[in-house]
Amino acid sequence: MGQVSKWRTHSTNFYASKELQLKPGCINISPCWFQQGHEVFSTTLKGDRSLLVIQDMQHPGLISSAALRVMHLQLYHASISTHIELGNWAAKQGLDDMCRFLQHWTSVYMGVAIMCNRKSLSHRDLKCPPEGFDILTCIGGYGHGVMQLTNLGIELAYDPGVMVSYSGWLVRHGVQVAEGDRIVWAWFMRDSMHNYARTPCTEYAKYNLADFAIYHLAQYNQADFIWYRTL
Repeated sequence: MGQVSKWRTHSTNFYASKELQLKPGCINISPCWFQQGHEVFSTTLKGDRSLLVIQDMQHPGLISSAALRVMHLQLYHASISTHIELGNWAAKQGLDDMCRFLQHWTSVYMGVAIMCNRKSLSHRDLKCPPEGFDILTCIGGYGHGVMQLTNLGIELAYDPGVMVSYSGWLVRHGVQVAEGDRIVWAWFMRDSMHNYARTPCTEYAKYNLADFAIYHLAQYNQADFIWYRTL
């Protein structure tokens, strides 16, 4: 990997777990990968044991797909096209393992990073498509967590079970956690895979005035709830 991305796996950016069964670390998983720009996936999926891993990931994979369908329908359909094209290519090449893995891979995302107790420095993910949405879900028994979207000037409460989505290419992001164990599932896309499958670029996600009005109405309702709760 290049110098820029070494912080992702550097030992100083991980902290010890309180639970003995949790081992701090980071692993990237994909049913298929085309190595470009010295990028290498940390797990090579082969054989029946790897198929069991993919099958165990099917439920969170479906959730990530459903979330993207709501947020960016065009990108959702483009990702399905990429999935199908890669499956057809693997079948023609006689890559039986890859074919099986793609058949059982339920997410429209073609990669997921699973991180345990990693400090997330402020960064951008420049190998993701700019119009793409990464999806991050965090679980664990940690205390006060904050996700910082630095160039937007936004800080989000990043409590266990929260799902956050944004363009990792455009938005500089990082996470601060006071204490406790946490595991992050980060679903992502890669330009290299979409380019290989000749998937056309999608437009950026948009909102209309009706969506904006609903957002403000939700804000007012939340403010009213907080005010009434203090009476």
